[in-house]
Amino acid sequence: MPPLTYLLNWRMSLAARALREDDTPVVSLAQSVGYTSESAFSNAFKRTVGVAPKRYRDAARGRPVRA
Repeated sequence: MPPLTYLLNWRMSLAARALREDDTPVVSLAQSVGYTSESAFSNAFKRTVGVAPKRYRDAARGRPVRA
């Protein structure tokens, strides 16, 4: 696996765990995993995981998904 792919997967793994377990705002989470903007992080997360970070958090916590 190329190093940048590994780094992306590691960042998204950390982010997914934080979204499931913490109430950290997405903007703070984005910065903590190395992104300079919430938008860039959200786009990368959605591309990698398949859903937006906020939807992922809601689904992981059993909350109804917002439209």
